[in-house]
Amino acid sequence: MSAVGSTSTNRAPGGDELLAAVAARPGGPELLALAQARGDVALVGGATRDLLLGREPRELDVVVGGDAEAFAQELVAHIGDGSAGITSHERFGTVLVDWATGRVDIAERRAETYPVPGALPQVRPGSGEEDLRRRDFTVNAIALALGGRQRGQLDAAEQALEDLADGRLRVLHERSFTDDPTRLLRLARYRTRLGFETEPHTAELAAGELDRLAREAERH
Repeated sequence: MSAVGSTSTNRAPGGDELLAAVAARPGGPELLALAQARGDVALVGGATRDLLLGREPRELDVVVGGDAEAFAQELVAHIGDGSAGITSHERFGTVLVDWATGRVDIAERRAETYPVPGALPQVRPGSGEEDLRRRDFTVNAIALALGGRQRGQLDAAEQALEDLADGRLRVLHERSFTDDPTRLLRLARYRTRLGFETEPHTAELAAGELDRLAREAERH
């Protein structure tokens, strides 16, 4: 993992511009205000990816180092919209804040292990690095710090920024598709939505997993 103050390509915005883009989204100003004094709040996943690409994220995806439910309740209070509600998923430490004009997904930083292929992951609290490493593709393993001394800085999995700049989809580890075969569907979806190409070894892993699933289906 490497922390950087801005991306390494001229195609993507820097930290101040990214924070301004967050502030322009529904819930963004309130989110930044809550995160200002904290060093454990970051924008992650598709939201960070889309902002770096100059696209409008569908929602703001956030990770926190503490209690996601408590953070969500604070956010609702700051938003001050009577339509705002909270939906919690305790098993995975995730909370959705949803209101008439916006949506923020909040998750506690976590690490995941898969006891058997295709099973629901076993979850435990994790570091910021572990939280990025559990994700599907490198382009979704980029975090923007929203507060504390690192505010405006990016933390990215190895090759993530290069893959984003080059429009390339790469899994983070060899067993990615085996652990979670739904990532095969996400690979196809991202190829269509983003216009990205699949990194060659990732394509080999995807083909191998499709073959394994086909053989398994034949046995049943």
